[in-house]
Amino acid sequence: MSLRIPKERREVVIFTRNHKIEGEMYLLMDSRISDELNVRVREFIPVTNAKIYSLNGDSLLYTTDFITVNKHSIDLVLTRPAPGEI
Repeated sequence: MSLRIPKERREVVIFTRNHKIEGEMYLLMDSRISDELNVRVREFIPVTNAKIYSLNGDSLLYTTDFITVNKHSIDLVLTRPAPGEI
């Protein structure tokens, strides 16, 4: 018996007031990013394979395997289409 919850990987670009973050979010199957953002018990969104850029000049500041982003600091979230979706 597996306790693993099936999730799907979504490539995202997250914009905050000062940064652009490119990475991956894992969502429950058949759920939307807005569903994840509207979960009230969680204040932070986990992002894997993250690259953090400055908004001024778009220079790469940092790369990390894992980062959490405060939901209240997010201004915009864009998804990149999965291969074959276009």
